[in-house]
Amino acid sequence: MRVSLLKGPSQYDGTRTFIDELAAAFEARGDVAVATDLAGAASVEAAIADAAMTPSDLVLSINILGEHRDRLGRGMSQIFGAPHVVLHVDYVLSQASRLHATPPTTSLLTVDPTQADAVRSIFGEDRFASVSFCPHAAVGEPATDLEASKFVERQIPILWSGTFQKPGPPPWESQPPAVRKVYDDAVALALSVEWMPPHEALDRVLVANDNDLSDPSIQAARCAACHVDARVRVIRRFEFIKRLGESGLPLTVCGNGWEGVSLANARHLGPLSMREAVKAMARSRIVLNSNGNFGAGSHERPLSALLAGAAAFSDYSRFYDQAFSAGEDIVLFRWKDLDDAIEALARLHADPEGAFHIGQRGQRRAAEEHRWAHRLDTIVAAGEASRRKLSAAHGG
Repeated sequence: MRVSLLKGPSQYDGTRTFIDELAAAFEARGDVAVATDLAGAASVEAAIADAAMTPSDLVLSINILGEHRDRLGRGMSQIFGAPHVVLHVDYVLSQASRLHATPPTTSLLTVDPTQADAVRSIFGEDRFASVSFCPHAAVGEPATDLEASKFVERQIPILWSGTFQKPGPPPWESQPPAVRKVYDDAVALALSVEWMPPHEALDRVLVANDNDLSDPSIQAARCAACHVDARVRVIRRFEFIKRLGESGLPLTVCGNGWEGVSLANARHLGPLSMREAVKAMARSRIVLNSNGNFGAGSHERPLSALLAGAAAFSDYSRFYDQAFSAGEDIVLFRWKDLDDAIEALARLHADPEGAFHIGQRGQRRAAEEHRWAHRLDTIVAAGEASRRKLSAAHGG
C-alpha cells in the first residue's frame, strides 16, 4: 500500500511529529509512506498536486485539508484518486468551518469518542464516510535507563509540559444577555460534575430553553460547544496550576505563556518542540497531564511520558482507565477532588521507587499497545470506509 501523508505548520511541531511517526510506522510494516511538507511550500495547491502525481492508496492529514479544494473545485479524494482520512487531534467542533466544507467521501477520526458522537449528532449520521475514535499514540522511543538507581537520579522531579493560559473574558461576552446566559449555564453545568462532553452540556441547556436539536437552524449554536470546551479546559487547568504553585512541590515547566508567571516552586525551560519535550520526559520522574477536556479520550503526553519511563499523573479519562490499570501503570486524579490530587502527587514525589515501578509498568504497556503502529489498523479501516463511499458515489 502507498500512503500519502500531508503535514502543515503546528505549535511545538506536534502534528508534524505525528506525521513523521506515522510514516515510519507504515514503512515498518512494509508499506510505502511519503510525507509531503506543506509548511514551507510556495504554493500549497501546487505541492498537493505534485504529491498526487504518483498514485496512492490512502491519503492522511491531521486536522487540515478536509476543506481543501483545487482550482477545479476538487477535494482531496478527487485530487489523489484515493480515500482521504482526516485525524482530528484537537477538539473537533473547533474545526466546524472545515467540517462544513469537507466532502462526504472523507473519513474522520477523533481522539475522544464523544467528539465522534458530537459530529454524528450535529452533522448527521451519514454526512461523512465514517466518524470514529482513534486515540493518540506515544511519541519517541522507549527509555533505556529503567533501573531504579538511574531513575532516582533523573534531574526533573515533576514536569509540566504545555501552554500556560489564564481565564479571560469568554468569547460570548459581547452577545445579548439571553445568549450569554445559555453559554454561561452550559459552562456551569460542565463544571458542576467530574466531566461532561461539552456538546452534551450545551445541548442540555439548549433543550431547557425550548430549542429543538433537530432544527438545522441551531446547528451553528451547537457547534459553539467548542467555546464551552475551551472555557472549561482553561478554568480547570488554571486551577490545577494554582494548586501546584501552592503545594511547594518542585516543578519544571515548558511551553508558551509562562513568561512572567510567578510560581516560586517552578523552573521554566521555555517552549520546547515535541521532540525536545519527550527528551525532557526521559529526564523526569513524574510527568503531569491535563487532558484538555477529553474525558473519554486521549492526549499524547501521558503516553509519551510512560514510553519515556516516567510516571504519568493525569486527570481521569475513560480511555486511560480502560487502557491502563490506575495506580499500577498510571496515576489518575479527579477534578472534583483536587485536594486529594495534590496529596497523591506529593506522596508519589516522596516515593521515587513507587514512581519508578509505575513508569516501568507503564512503559511496557505503552510500548506494547500505544505506539503509532498500533493505530494503523484504525486508520486503514477509516480509509476503507472512505473508499466505499467513493465507489458508491461513482456508481461502483
